[in-house]
Amino acid sequence: RRCTSGEVGRVRKIMDPNPTVDGDAAEDFDDAPTYLNEGEAVEVKVDDAAPMDESDEPSEPQVGAPPAEAQAPQDAPPDDSTASFATHADAVYAVDSHYDPATGTLYVASGGGDDRACLHAVSSAGSKSSVPLSHPHTDSVSCVAFNAAHVNNDASGTPQRSLLAAGSYDGSIVLYDPSTGQLVRAMEGPEDVEWLSFHPKGGTVLLAGSMADGTVWMYHLPTESCLQVFVGHEGGAVAGGFTPDGKTVVSAGSDGTVRSWAPRKGTCKHVF
Repeated sequence: RRCTSGEVGRVRKIMDPNPTVDGDAAEDFDDAPTYLNEGEAVEVKVDDAAPMDESDEPSEPQVGAPPAEAQAPQDAPPDDSTASFATHADAVYAVDSHYDPATGTLYVASGGGDDRACLHAVSSAGSKSSVPLSHPHTDSVSCVAFNAAHVNNDASGTPQRSLLAAGSYDGSIVLYDPSTGQLVRAMEGPEDVEWLSFHPKGGTVLLAGSMADGTVWMYHLPTESCLQVFVGHEGGAVAGGFTPDGKTVVSAGSDGTVRSWAPRKGTCKHVF
């Protein structure tokens, strides 16, 4: 076909086989426009029927293909860990640990995006084992916590029961035996449980923060009751816990505030 006016390139040039230039003007350039007669214009035609050479075709990345630099083989990073556990089928979002000096065993709990919590153990001899915890979560397990560090600090002087707690975005808080992984009980928690923290005096009181509505719930585990709900954050409650003396609750929110609370009254004492 003949090209349209927008596709046509016109090559115009003036050729003088015997140009003459004055010596004084030899170094000057003439920028004045030059006009051609109609017969001097050359029309360039584009042949669409000619096949395109493969070398001229633009290369397009395949859909879903990783970047070229990512396709190059790379050496695996060195693994300097003393033990590893490949029990999750998705990202691991939470981990906590407890060492039992009586048995020389290190216990590690984990929770992940595969809606599972697991209990791992490494013995003093180096042998390891993993137990998938039994509660059927329907969303990611976002937090896990042992209370073993606090069970001997109860005001009564009596050692309290050791527990492992797992919280999930399905709104459940599940308690397990920390050495066997056996289910103790499942409790209803706030929506989207983001974090868990035990009271430092005995480990019988548990805090749970909600990423969904910004509330913080406080449970008394021996009686399976909710003692208090702290309300004030205008965004998710992303972190929190008790102060070392156990007399104040602190929490941090996605609203950009840190708050302190009176546990018994449930009132906010300070906002930072």
